[in-house]
Amino acid sequence: MKIWVFIASFFLILILIALINYKTNNEFKIESSWLALSLAPVVIWLLTTQQLSEFSGFGLGFKLKEVTSTPVSLQLDGNAIKPEQLSRYEKVGVGKIESFKRKRVAAITFKIGKRGYYLNQAIEKYLKELTPLSFFKYVLFESQSGEFRGIISGTKLLEELRSGSIDLVKLIESGNISNINGISTISIPSGSSKQKSLQLMDNYGLSELPVVNEFKSFIGVVERNKITSSIVVQLVSSPNE
Repeated sequence: MKIWVFIASFFLILILIALINYKTNNEFKIESSWLALSLAPVVIWLLTTQQLSEFSGFGLGFKLKEVTSTPVSLQLDGNAIKPEQLSRYEKVGVGKIESFKRKRVAAITFKIGKRGYYLNQAIEKYLKELTPLSFFKYVLFESQSGEFRGIISGTKLLEELRSGSIDLVKLIESGNISNINGISTISIPSGSSKQKSLQLMDNYGLSELPVVNEFKSFIGVVERNKITSSIVVQLVSSPNE
């Protein structure tokens, strides 16, 4: 029954946009971008509930399965990110902050298991300087061999440090980063399908998902909104059969 609700919402949204355009421009028309916007709720629901077969029966000609089986793209569905590591020589002087600002670094990385390498005060200083900047987003944790272990927003980690609820260095050294409130240890391999990515986000209540390469190293992030938008754009651009 839910499919009928979403199909009805598609037409209601489309009609509403068309009416707004008519009142604004005194012209009745339907553009492909409006179709994309109207289809978004339907597509999200179909993907997360795995009910593509129901949708195919409506004869809309959209190659939904084909589109959703295509791999996620960091260029279209998210952002490629090259994180920067903190050097032991800057652990007190925080000497890399200005360099990170100039390079517009989006993420910094900590290696778990390292002892006597990081200081809580220095980490808090980095985050205090970087989090107000729009380009800085994430703090990553990786193994000694460079494999992804976890991700958290820089803002959230700074809040945790300021609250005094965690000894971050102790957690990094022990490897118990799962005890950090707000951290996510979920990732997808590069080449995973759009449908799998959205389902994983839905299962874990995420809006973003880290992507790892064949060596399990972090290479970027895909976002729910961008994936959905790229799917809808492909759908409305596909010729009907």
